[in-house]
Amino acid sequence: MIYTKTGEYAIRAVLFLARQPKESLVMSSEIAKSEEIPSHYLAKILQRMAKYGYVDSFKGRGGGFKITDLAKKSSILEIVERVEGPVINQKCVTGLKECSEENPCPLHEEWALVRDRIYNLISSRSVEEVATKYSETLQKKDK
Repeated sequence: MIYTKTGEYAIRAVLFLARQPKESLVMSSEIAKSEEIPSHYLAKILQRMAKYGYVDSFKGRGGGFKITDLAKKSSILEIVERVEGPVINQKCVTGLKECSEENPCPLHEEWALVRDRIYNLISSRSVEEVATKYSETLQKKDK
């Protein structure tokens, strides 16, 4: 895709948390197991997400993580960029060094359209919206 494993894991973790009952706390090990994310890797991602206010972290017995309202209202793009930085690759899709608007490669225009469409998609969808649609999809699947 257009982001790294870190971005993918952040999305999966935040969507998992968004689908939980409102005040429930979830251990990182439960998220890691459910989403098939290496637990040590997830711990670092969750720490970063807590730093930016996307998850609340509670230590000790009965502790865990829960999603914040900030995260629910944030776009998928915002979450990923906080965790890993800019995600839309501006480089040439064919790897050419000299590709630009003035000197385009054979795929330049098509790649720009695809890149812009992906950017618009993930920047216009909130975590809450995606989590709701995901839950609906899972419910249909279970029927």
